[in-house]
Amino acid sequence: VLGCLVMVLGLVVLVAGQGLVEGAILKTMALSPGSDRLRSWLSPPVQAHLTTYSFHVTNPEAVMQGKKPIVKEVGPFTYKAVTIKDSVDKNTGKENLDFNEAGDTLTYRPRKFYFFDRSQSVGNPDTTFITVPNIPLLTGFTKIRDMGWGKGTAADVVKNTGLGTPFINVSFTGLLWGYNDELPCLSHTRPDECGAPEGEIDIFAEDSDDEWKRKKRSAGRYKREAEEEIEIDYKNADFESMQKPKAEYVDCKCEWGLFRDRNVTLRKPVKIHHGMADLSKKGWVEEFNFSPNMNWW
Repeated sequence: VLGCLVMVLGLVVLVAGQGLVEGAILKTMALSPGSDRLRSWLSPPVQAHLTTYSFHVTNPEAVMQGKKPIVKEVGPFTYKAVTIKDSVDKNTGKENLDFNEAGDTLTYRPRKFYFFDRSQSVGNPDTTFITVPNIPLLTGFTKIRDMGWGKGTAADVVKNTGLGTPFINVSFTGLLWGYNDELPCLSHTRPDECGAPEGEIDIFAEDSDDEWKRKKRSAGRYKREAEEEIEIDYKNADFESMQKPKAEYVDCKCEWGLFRDRNVTLRKPVKIHHGMADLSKKGWVEEFNFSPNMNWW
């Protein structure tokens, strides 16, 4: 009798066991609160990287005369990319990850931190200089292209503010994370302690210790270029002190960079299926920035 029971049990396990095991495994795959799967999604075991290249224009003068550009690829310069999906808002104490009441999805707002990875780069981006098109200048001309009245005056302002040349020579670090050019700050209010721009005289200025004010202003700044990795509490850091806009005045000079506002900045919200209700939909993006459509095409 015992042998028959064992045989029957064995047949049941053989027929249904695989399905039971698969079901048990699949249940652990959902991004449920407090689960190991959620923790591995928040802190992936694989290190992501941002690998960057640029094209150095070797004949800018000839290009300005209508000749074909001759370029040289420069790179790669590689940066470790750390994505934090559950950072905490310092003012509210609330995480930027929320399981939605509908029960099918979760919404998160990622932050990305970039750190220079010297071992996977060809050199030092601080001392690697490249000649590239002057993006702020070209952007300025694009914005005034369809102007009617005042177009000539606007063109003069664009040409005479900042570097003012079609090509610039800048370090790779500067191009990505910030270099000095007054044009991107044209619409910004110049800080009072900076006085009049270079070349202009402020007839209303009063005598004051401007140098002391400048030092006081710069002392509290958090230098946040994409440096080699440092110890940071990624989830609970003081993000507001670390974030930077695309362009701003720094020590009375305008600073602008392609990725200047991409490091640490809180990104748009993403709503995805967590898989607890339907595992087959796990990872499906339901909304981006509160919209089910991208509206980019």
